[in-house]
Amino acid sequence: MRNVGLIALLTLLSGTACGYPEYGSKRSGEVHYDMSHRSVMYFAPSNDDKVKEFLLGTLTNECSLDERDVVTLVITEDGFSSPAWVKETFDYSTLIKMYGINKGEHAAVLIGKDGSEKLRWGAKTDWALVKETIDAMPMRQAEMKRAASRCSI
Repeated sequence: MRNVGLIALLTLLSGTACGYPEYGSKRSGEVHYDMSHRSVMYFAPSNDDKVKEFLLGTLTNECSLDERDVVTLVITEDGFSSPAWVKETFDYSTLIKMYGINKGEHAAVLIGKDGSEKLRWGAKTDWALVKETIDAMPMRQAEMKRAASRCSI
């Protein structure tokens, strides 16, 4: 039973780790990205009201984000992360350097399935803009042709 849990955990972590640019695989001298999801990474100095507002927004938009294969991550300078395992997998200082985030700043970055940055914003998240940006992406256009929205009322 312990082995099943270990395999499940490793599978979960390896899939998530592949969603970030530093985990791209090299192919003929180029970096190739083949992601199963898009990512929104939210950086903050602490687990403050702006972080809580972002997390509430992820819940409010859960169906739309899930439909668009978006994984959301929050990581703060003071050690808070959501999901909790993020701080054990990713180093805050390395990530803010990689994405050019200033210490003490609230910032979010949308990463596409190709591993490239698609959108960047500050403390307040405009979820309609995030969804519009994703829906304009070629991969998302193809996804929308294959299946109707399951989030429409």
